[in-house]
Amino acid sequence: VDVMRGQARFLGPRVLELSADDGSKSTLSFDHCVIAAGSEPVKLPFVPNDPRVIDSTGALELQDLPKRMLVIGGGLTIEDTPEHGAPGLDELLFGAAGPRLDLLRALEAIDLAAKDKQIAGILLSGELSAGLTQKAEIRRALVAFKKSGKPVIAWVENAAQGEYYLASVADKVYAHVSGEVEFKGLASYNMYFGDTLRLAGLGVQVTKVGKYKSAVEPYLGSTMSAEAKEQTEVLMNGLWKRLLADVARSRGLTTERLTKVVESGGIFAARKAVELKLVDAVLHRDELVSRVREAGASADDAGTSFRRVGLHRYAHKVALPSRGGKIAIVYAEGEIVDGWGGAGEIGGDRLAHDLRAIRGDDDFKAVVLRVNSPGGSAFASDVVAREVSLLKKKGVPVVVSMGDVAASGGYYIAAPASLIMADPSTITGSIGVFGLFLNYEDLAKKVQLGTDGVKTARFADLLSDHRRATPEELAVIQSSVDGVYEDFLAIVAAGRGLKRDGVHEIAQGRVWLGEDARGLKLVDQLGGLREALKEAKRLAKLDDAAWIQVPALHSGRETFLQQLLSDDDDQAPLFAKVSGDPAKDFLRANARWLRAIRALNDPKGVYLTCPFVAPR
Repeated sequence: VDVMRGQARFLGPRVLELSADDGSKSTLSFDHCVIAAGSEPVKLPFVPNDPRVIDSTGALELQDLPKRMLVIGGGLTIEDTPEHGAPGLDELLFGAAGPRLDLLRALEAIDLAAKDKQIAGILLSGELSAGLTQKAEIRRALVAFKKSGKPVIAWVENAAQGEYYLASVADKVYAHVSGEVEFKGLASYNMYFGDTLRLAGLGVQVTKVGKYKSAVEPYLGSTMSAEAKEQTEVLMNGLWKRLLADVARSRGLTTERLTKVVESGGIFAARKAVELKLVDAVLHRDELVSRVREAGASADDAGTSFRRVGLHRYAHKVALPSRGGKIAIVYAEGEIVDGWGGAGEIGGDRLAHDLRAIRGDDDFKAVVLRVNSPGGSAFASDVVAREVSLLKKKGVPVVVSMGDVAASGGYYIAAPASLIMADPSTITGSIGVFGLFLNYEDLAKKVQLGTDGVKTARFADLLSDHRRATPEELAVIQSSVDGVYEDFLAIVAAGRGLKRDGVHEIAQGRVWLGEDARGLKLVDQLGGLREALKEAKRLAKLDDAAWIQVPALHSGRETFLQQLLSDDDDQAPLFAKVSGDPAKDFLRANARWLRAIRALNDPKGVYLTCPFVAPR
C-alpha cells in the first residue's frame, strides 16, 4: 500500500489508522501486516495502539525493526560487467555458478549500507571470487564504510590467500578454532605442450614481433624463455609487494615482519595465526554468532543465529544516478574476438556497434570504457579502437578504466582514449603481435593420410593446415604481422602523444604494472572505476550525471523458447557477423584452453594477446 507521509497506529485486529501531516485520517483493513523496510519485507504480529512512523518512501519504519548484517562472500562472484545475455560456455558445460554481481553495484551497495539504519554492519565470510584490482576497490569501499561507525567483521574457516586478503581489512578477523589461514606468496606457472604437439604429429609455426611476446611459448616448447621469466618475476614481485603492503597496513604490521611470517610457513593453524597477528581470535561458529549479535545484528526467528542479507540481494536496492547528462559505462571484459562474440567475450563488431550507437546519440556527454581484457584478435581490436577515436573526435570524452588486465589488444582499444586510468596492479602494455598456425603434416604421415590437389597461383594454398608453411609463405605472414605492429605503435603514439621510436622502446611485447605504466606515460592516472566516472563527469563539465551501463543489467537474457517465439524481424546491425567457434566440437577436458582456442578466430590469424592472468 502506497501511503502518504504521516503516522500510523493499529485500531484493532486487522485495522490500521493512517494520519497524514495535514490532519486527515483514513483506515485500512488487512489480513496480514507486512512492513517494507530494510532489505526485505518483515511480517509483524498484531500489536494494538502501537504508533508507527511512515518514511518518505511510503514504507512503515519501526523503531525496533530487526537489524541485519550485510554478508560479503559465500561464493559470490564479482565481475565488471552486469549480468546479462545468454549462458556462456562454462555455464553450459559445468552448470550454473553461484550468485554474481557487477563491481559498480557492489561498491554502491556498500556505500548505501553505511547509511541504512537497518544494516548493523558488514560480515566478510567465505570466498569472494574477484580479481585483485576488484578486491582492492572493495577494500577501499570497506574502509570508507568504517567511517559510519558500523563494524566490519571477518570470519575465516579455511581461508585461501585471496579470501584472507579481503578479510584482513576488517576491524576484527576471527578464525574457526580448527581452521587455517593461507598467506604464502604468489607463483605463476604455465603448461607447455609444444613437445606434446610434436609427439602427436601437430606442427606449430609462429611469426611475431617483440622479444617479450610470450603468449606463443606454450605451443612451441616445454619451458619458459629467459625474457618471459624476467618479466614474470617483475610482475609477480610487484603484485606481491601490493598485497603485503595492504595486509600489513590493515593488520598494523610492518611489511618486514609480515614477510618473515610468510617465509615461516605460508599456511597457519588458527591459533598460530593469532600468535602471528594475522587474526584476532579463534572461535566456534556459535561464538561468532554471539559476537555478531553483540555488534548489533538482531537474532533470527529461531534465536540461534542472526539476521543477514547477502550483498548480491542487497544490491537490488541500489539506484544508479539517473539525473543529468548521460555517461555511458561501456564494458569490455574477456578475450577480444572477431565478430559479434559470445558470453564472456568481447565481440569486436558488438562493442564497435555499441560505441557507434553512443556516438549517434547526443544525450551521451561522456564514455567510461571499462577494459578488463588480455586482448585477442588484431582485426577486432582495430575496429574498436577506430570507434573510440571517432568518439573523441566528436568531442565526447572517453575515459578508460582498466581492471585486472588491459594488455595487448586490451591496450590497443584503450590507447586512443582521452584519459587512461589504471589500478596500481593492473597488468597492461604487451604492445606486440604474433601469428600462430597449426598443421597436421606429420600426423598425416603417421596415419598414412594423403592430401593432394591443384592450385592456380603460388600462394593459393597459403595457410593450408595439411602442410608446413614454406619460408616464402612465412615471410608473407611476417610482413602482415610487422604491419600490424607498426599500426599498434602508431595508435599508441598518436593517442598518448609519444614518438614512434619511444613507444617501440617500451613495447616489444613487454607487460607492465599500472604503477610503472604511469611512469612510462602509457597511463595517465591511478584509480578505480568510480574515480574514472568522476573524471568523465569533470571532462564533460557536468553538474549532474546519469550512469548508463552498456550492456545493461539483465539485458538480452531471454530464454531460448522466448527467442523462438519472438516475431522480432529487426535487421542485424551493420557489419555484424557470427563469430567463428573452432572449439564447439571439443570435449570439456580443459575449459581454459577451450576458451583460448575459441578466441583464435582472427580473419588474418594475427593476435594481440597477453598471456598473463591476474591472481584472484
